[in-house]
Amino acid sequence: MYSDFPQYLQFYPTLECNFSCSFCFNRNIKPFREMSVKNLERFLSVISDIGVKEIDMLGGEPTLYSHFHELIELIKEKNLKTTISTNGSAVEILKELSKTCNANQTRVGVSVNSDVITQELHEYIMDYRPIVKSVCTGKRTMPEAARAYLGLMGIEYYLLYRDTIYKEDLEKSLPFSQFYKKIDQLKEIYNNVEGVFCSGFLPDTQTHPVLEKVRCPAGTTKIAVLPDGSVYPCYLFVRNEEFRIGNILVNDFDRIWKNPVLDFFRKFEKNNCTHSECELFNQCHGGCPAVSFLIYNDITAPDPRCVLHR
Repeated sequence: MYSDFPQYLQFYPTLECNFSCSFCFNRNIKPFREMSVKNLERFLSVISDIGVKEIDMLGGEPTLYSHFHELIELIKEKNLKTTISTNGSAVEILKELSKTCNANQTRVGVSVNSDVITQELHEYIMDYRPIVKSVCTGKRTMPEAARAYLGLMGIEYYLLYRDTIYKEDLEKSLPFSQFYKKIDQLKEIYNNVEGVFCSGFLPDTQTHPVLEKVRCPAGTTKIAVLPDGSVYPCYLFVRNEEFRIGNILVNDFDRIWKNPVLDFFRKFEKNNCTHSECELFNQCHGGCPAVSFLIYNDITAPDPRCVLHR
Protein backbone atom coordinates (compact mmCIF):
# COMPACT_ATOMS: atom_id res chain seq x y z
CA MET A 1 0.00 0.00 0.00
CA TYR A 2 1.32 3.45 -0.90
CA SER A 3 1.87 6.06 1.81
CA ASP A 4 -0.18 9.22 2.46
CA PHE A 5 2.36 11.42 0.68
CA PRO A 6 5.26 11.08 -1.79
CA GLN A 7 8.77 10.50 -0.52
CA TYR A 8 10.12 13.24 -2.79
CA LEU A 9 9.01 15.81 -5.37
CA GLN A 10 10.35 16.60 -8.80
CA PHE A 11 10.11 20.39 -8.68
CA TYR A 12 10.51 22.97 -11.45
CA PRO A 13 11.00 26.49 -10.09
CA THR A 14 11.49 27.62 -13.71
CA LEU A 15 11.54 26.09 -17.17
CA GLU A 16 13.93 28.70 -18.54
CA CYS A 17 17.23 27.29 -19.81
CA ASN A 18 20.34 28.63 -21.50
CA PHE A 19 21.13 25.29 -23.19
CA SER A 20 19.22 23.41 -25.88
CA CYS A 21 20.26 19.79 -25.38
CA SER A 22 18.96 17.35 -28.00
CA PHE A 23 18.20 14.73 -25.35
CA CYS A 24 16.35 17.04 -22.94
CA PHE A 25 13.05 15.58 -21.75
CA ASN A 26 11.58 19.09 -21.44
CA ARG A 27 12.27 20.38 -24.93
CA ASN A 28 9.28 21.97 -26.64
CA ILE A 29 7.22 22.15 -23.44
CA LYS A 30 5.00 25.20 -23.39
CA PRO A 31 6.51 28.09 -21.40
CA PHE A 32 5.45 28.78 -17.82
CA ARG A 33 6.03 31.91 -15.77
CA GLU A 34 8.47 31.06 -13.00
CA MET A 35 7.13 30.52 -9.49
CA SER A 36 6.77 33.71 -7.44
CA VAL A 37 8.29 34.00 -3.97
CA LYS A 38 4.81 34.10 -2.43
CA ASN A 39 3.85 30.87 -4.20
CA LEU A 40 7.21 29.35 -3.37
CA GLU A 41 6.59 29.95 0.32
CA ARG A 42 3.12 28.45 0.00
CA PHE A 43 4.44 25.43 -1.91
CA LEU A 44 7.19 24.66 0.61
CA SER A 45 4.80 25.06 3.54
CA VAL A 46 2.34 22.61 1.98
CA ILE A 47 4.90 19.89 1.28
CA SER A 48 6.55 20.35 4.67
CA ASP A 49 3.19 20.05 6.41
CA ILE A 50 2.24 16.83 4.63
CA GLY A 51 5.59 15.19 5.44
CA VAL A 52 7.66 15.39 2.25
CA LYS A 53 11.34 15.47 3.15
CA GLU A 54 13.12 15.77 -0.20
CA ILE A 55 13.02 17.80 -3.42
CA ASP A 56 14.62 16.87 -6.72
CA MET A 57 15.06 20.30 -8.31
CA LEU A 58 14.79 20.15 -12.09
CA GLY A 59 14.43 22.62 -14.96
CA GLY A 60 15.02 24.35 -17.19
CA GLU A 61 18.14 25.46 -15.40
CA PRO A 62 17.42 26.01 -11.68
CA THR A 63 20.18 28.61 -11.26
CA LEU A 64 18.33 30.86 -13.74
CA TYR A 65 15.39 31.10 -11.34
CA SER A 66 15.10 34.75 -10.28
CA HIS A 67 14.59 33.80 -6.63
CA PHE A 68 17.12 30.96 -6.51
CA HIS A 69 18.88 32.18 -3.36
CA GLU A 70 15.56 32.68 -1.55
CA LEU A 71 14.56 29.18 -2.62
CA ILE A 72 17.69 27.65 -1.12
CA GLU A 73 17.26 29.56 2.14
CA LEU A 74 13.59 28.55 2.41
CA ILE A 75 14.47 24.90 1.78
CA LYS A 76 17.04 25.08 4.57
CA GLU A 77 14.53 26.72 6.92
CA LYS A 78 12.06 23.89 6.28
CA ASN A 79 14.85 21.36 6.91
CA LEU A 80 14.23 19.75 3.52
CA LYS A 81 16.82 17.89 1.52
CA THR A 82 17.33 18.84 -2.11
CA THR A 83 19.35 17.73 -5.11
CA ILE A 84 19.80 20.45 -7.71
CA SER A 85 20.21 19.25 -11.29
CA THR A 86 22.24 21.85 -13.16
CA ASN A 87 23.98 22.17 -16.52
CA GLY A 88 26.97 23.70 -14.76
CA SER A 89 26.86 27.05 -16.55
CA ALA A 90 26.65 29.15 -13.36
CA VAL A 91 29.87 28.00 -11.69
CA GLU A 92 30.09 30.92 -9.24
CA ILE A 93 26.59 30.18 -7.92
CA LEU A 94 27.49 26.51 -7.56
CA LYS A 95 30.66 27.38 -5.68
CA GLU A 96 28.69 29.54 -3.26
CA LEU A 97 26.21 26.70 -2.73
CA SER A 98 28.95 24.18 -2.06
CA LYS A 99 30.72 26.53 0.35
CA THR A 100 27.68 27.56 2.39
CA CYS A 101 25.34 24.57 2.34
CA ASN A 102 25.48 21.33 4.27
CA ALA A 103 26.31 18.67 1.67
CA ASN A 104 24.00 16.20 3.40
CA GLN A 105 21.08 18.60 2.93
CA THR A 106 21.80 20.39 -0.36
CA ARG A 107 23.44 18.39 -3.12
CA VAL A 108 24.51 19.56 -6.56
CA GLY A 109 24.25 17.28 -9.59
CA VAL A 110 26.19 18.58 -12.61
CA SER A 111 25.30 17.30 -16.07
CA VAL A 112 28.36 16.59 -18.19
CA ASN A 113 27.20 15.72 -21.68
CA SER A 114 29.87 17.26 -23.90
CA ASP A 115 33.25 15.94 -24.93
CA VAL A 116 34.83 19.17 -23.63
CA ILE A 117 33.82 21.32 -20.65
CA THR A 118 35.18 24.64 -19.41
CA GLN A 119 38.24 24.69 -17.18
CA GLU A 120 36.20 26.61 -14.62
CA LEU A 121 33.58 23.85 -14.38
CA HIS A 122 36.26 21.13 -14.26
CA GLU A 123 37.99 22.90 -11.38
CA TYR A 124 34.69 23.25 -9.53
CA ILE A 125 34.04 19.51 -9.89
CA MET A 126 37.53 18.62 -8.71
CA ASP A 127 37.43 21.05 -5.77
CA TYR A 128 33.89 20.43 -4.50
CA ARG A 129 33.12 16.90 -5.72
CA PRO A 130 29.45 17.26 -6.72
CA ILE A 131 27.43 14.48 -8.31
CA VAL A 132 28.34 14.12 -12.00
CA LYS A 133 25.70 12.91 -14.44
CA SER A 134 25.69 11.94 -18.11
CA VAL A 135 23.08 10.58 -20.50
CA CYS A 136 23.77 7.21 -22.13
CA THR A 137 22.65 6.80 -25.75
CA GLY A 138 22.69 3.97 -28.25
CA LYS A 139 25.74 5.46 -29.96
CA ARG A 140 27.78 6.58 -26.97
CA THR A 141 27.94 5.35 -23.41
CA MET A 142 29.27 8.65 -22.08
CA PRO A 143 31.00 11.79 -23.35
CA GLU A 144 34.78 12.01 -23.14
CA ALA A 145 34.70 14.82 -20.57
CA ALA A 146 32.78 12.62 -18.13
CA ARG A 147 35.40 9.86 -18.17
CA ALA A 148 37.74 12.07 -16.17
CA TYR A 149 35.53 11.59 -13.10
CA LEU A 150 35.19 7.82 -13.17
CA GLY A 151 36.61 6.23 -10.04
CA LEU A 152 37.47 9.52 -8.33
CA MET A 153 37.13 9.57 -4.55
CA GLY A 154 34.23 11.69 -3.33
CA ILE A 155 32.44 11.92 -6.69
CA GLU A 156 29.25 9.99 -7.36
CA TYR A 157 28.90 9.37 -11.09
CA TYR A 158 25.43 8.63 -12.45
CA LEU A 159 24.85 7.30 -15.96
CA LEU A 160 21.28 8.07 -17.05
CA TYR A 161 19.14 5.94 -19.33
CA ARG A 162 17.99 8.25 -22.13
CA ASP A 163 14.33 9.30 -22.13
CA THR A 164 12.59 9.16 -25.50
CA ILE A 165 10.01 11.89 -26.07
CA TYR A 166 9.45 11.53 -29.81
CA LYS A 167 9.58 8.56 -32.18
CA GLU A 168 12.75 9.92 -33.80
CA ASP A 169 14.45 9.73 -30.38
CA LEU A 170 14.22 5.94 -30.51
CA GLU A 171 17.04 5.81 -33.04
CA LYS A 172 19.35 7.17 -30.33
CA SER A 173 18.18 4.79 -27.61
CA LEU A 174 19.05 1.22 -26.69
CA PRO A 175 17.20 -1.63 -24.97
CA PHE A 176 17.22 -1.41 -21.21
CA SER A 177 19.00 -4.77 -20.86
CA GLN A 178 21.95 -3.40 -22.88
CA PHE A 179 22.09 -0.25 -20.76
CA TYR A 180 22.01 -2.36 -17.61
CA LYS A 181 24.94 -4.43 -18.88
CA LYS A 182 26.93 -1.26 -19.49
CA ILE A 183 26.33 -0.23 -15.89
CA ASP A 184 27.47 -3.62 -14.61
CA GLN A 185 30.63 -3.45 -16.73
CA LEU A 186 31.46 0.02 -15.44
CA LYS A 187 30.84 -1.03 -11.84
CA GLU A 188 33.37 -3.84 -12.21
CA ILE A 189 36.04 -1.22 -12.88
CA TYR A 190 34.86 1.90 -11.03
CA ASN A 191 33.40 2.03 -7.53
CA ASN A 192 31.60 5.37 -7.94
CA VAL A 193 29.24 4.50 -10.81
CA GLU A 194 25.47 4.04 -10.56
CA GLY A 195 22.77 3.74 -13.21
CA VAL A 196 19.72 6.01 -13.20
CA PHE A 197 16.55 4.67 -14.77
CA CYS A 198 12.82 4.41 -14.16
CA SER A 199 11.93 1.89 -11.45
CA GLY A 200 9.28 0.76 -13.90
CA PHE A 201 12.10 -1.44 -15.17
CA LEU A 202 13.76 -2.72 -12.03
CA PRO A 203 12.16 -1.33 -8.85
CA ASP A 204 14.50 0.17 -6.29
CA THR A 205 13.11 -1.87 -3.41
CA GLN A 206 16.11 -1.21 -1.17
CA THR A 207 15.30 2.49 -0.98
CA HIS A 208 11.53 2.17 -1.48
CA PRO A 209 10.16 -1.33 -0.64
CA VAL A 210 6.67 -0.27 -1.80
CA LEU A 211 7.89 -0.25 -5.42
CA GLU A 212 7.92 -4.04 -5.51
CA LYS A 213 4.13 -4.06 -5.84
CA VAL A 214 3.51 -1.02 -8.05
CA ARG A 215 3.91 -0.33 -11.76
CA CYS A 216 6.36 2.53 -11.30
CA PRO A 217 7.21 5.31 -8.81
CA ALA A 218 4.79 7.87 -10.30
CA GLY A 219 2.16 8.75 -7.71
CA THR A 220 3.66 6.32 -5.19
CA THR A 221 7.05 7.65 -4.12
CA LYS A 222 7.12 10.80 -6.28
CA ILE A 223 5.13 13.45 -8.11
CA ALA A 224 6.16 16.40 -10.28
CA VAL A 225 5.27 20.06 -9.64
CA LEU A 226 5.56 22.78 -12.31
CA PRO A 227 6.22 26.52 -11.72
CA ASP A 228 2.48 27.29 -11.68
CA GLY A 229 1.86 24.60 -9.04
CA SER A 230 0.39 22.06 -11.47
CA VAL A 231 0.94 18.47 -10.32
CA TYR A 232 1.63 15.44 -12.54
CA PRO A 233 2.51 11.80 -11.77
CA CYS A 234 6.11 12.37 -12.93
CA TYR A 235 8.18 14.77 -15.00
CA LEU A 236 7.57 12.90 -18.27
CA PHE A 237 3.82 13.50 -18.10
CA VAL A 238 3.96 17.29 -17.80
CA ARG A 239 3.29 17.83 -21.52
CA ASN A 240 0.00 15.89 -21.32
CA GLU A 241 -2.89 17.76 -19.71
CA GLU A 242 -4.93 14.58 -19.19
CA PHE A 243 -2.39 13.56 -16.53
CA ARG A 244 -2.67 16.81 -14.58
CA ILE A 245 -3.92 15.77 -11.13
CA GLY A 246 -4.38 19.19 -9.53
CA ASN A 247 -2.55 22.28 -8.33
CA ILE A 248 -0.59 22.13 -5.10
CA LEU A 249 -1.08 25.87 -4.51
CA VAL A 250 -4.86 25.68 -4.76
CA ASN A 251 -6.16 22.16 -4.15
CA ASP A 252 -6.19 20.15 -0.95
CA PHE A 253 -3.23 17.76 -1.19
CA ASP A 254 -5.24 14.76 -0.03
CA ARG A 255 -7.54 15.28 -2.99
CA ILE A 256 -4.57 15.48 -5.37
CA TRP A 257 -3.01 12.35 -3.89
CA LYS A 258 -6.25 10.38 -4.26
CA ASN A 259 -6.80 11.37 -7.90
CA PRO A 260 -7.87 8.24 -9.84
CA VAL A 261 -5.32 9.04 -12.56
CA LEU A 262 -2.72 7.61 -10.17
CA ASP A 263 -4.49 4.26 -9.77
CA PHE A 264 -2.77 2.72 -12.80
CA PHE A 265 0.72 3.42 -11.46
CA ARG A 266 -0.06 2.02 -8.01
CA LYS A 267 -0.59 -1.58 -9.01
CA PHE A 268 1.46 -4.17 -10.84
CA GLU A 269 0.12 -7.46 -12.11
CA LYS A 270 2.60 -8.69 -14.72
CA ASN A 271 5.27 -7.63 -17.16
CA ASN A 272 3.52 -6.98 -20.49
CA CYS A 273 6.73 -6.96 -22.50
CA THR A 274 6.67 -9.38 -25.44
CA HIS A 275 10.34 -10.31 -25.01
CA SER A 276 10.07 -12.95 -22.31
CA GLU A 277 13.51 -14.27 -23.28
CA CYS A 278 15.15 -11.12 -21.86
CA GLU A 279 17.38 -11.96 -18.91
CA LEU A 280 15.67 -9.21 -16.88
CA PHE A 281 12.10 -10.18 -17.79
CA ASN A 282 11.14 -11.76 -14.44
CA GLN A 283 12.40 -8.75 -12.46
CA CYS A 284 11.18 -6.04 -14.84
CA HIS A 285 7.86 -4.25 -14.45
CA GLY A 286 7.64 -3.44 -18.16
CA GLY A 287 9.62 -0.22 -18.46
CA CYS A 288 8.50 3.39 -18.24
CA PRO A 289 4.75 3.87 -18.85
CA ALA A 290 5.31 7.58 -19.56
CA VAL A 291 7.61 6.77 -22.49
CA SER A 292 5.08 4.21 -23.74
CA PHE A 293 2.40 6.89 -23.62
CA LEU A 294 4.56 9.47 -25.39
CA ILE A 295 5.42 7.10 -28.23
CA TYR A 296 2.33 4.84 -28.46
CA ASN A 297 -0.29 6.93 -26.63
CA ASP A 298 -0.76 3.85 -24.43
CA ILE A 299 0.54 3.64 -20.85
CA THR A 300 -0.03 -0.14 -20.82
CA ALA A 301 2.28 -0.82 -23.77
CA PRO A 302 5.79 -2.29 -23.31
CA ASP A 303 8.61 0.21 -23.28
CA PRO A 304 9.36 1.13 -26.94
CA ARG A 305 13.10 1.37 -26.36
CA CYS A 306 13.20 -2.36 -25.75
CA VAL A 307 10.61 -3.28 -28.39
CA LEU A 308 12.27 -1.35 -31.21
CA HIS A 309 15.76 -2.74 -30.83
CA ARG A 310 14.89 -6.41 -30.40
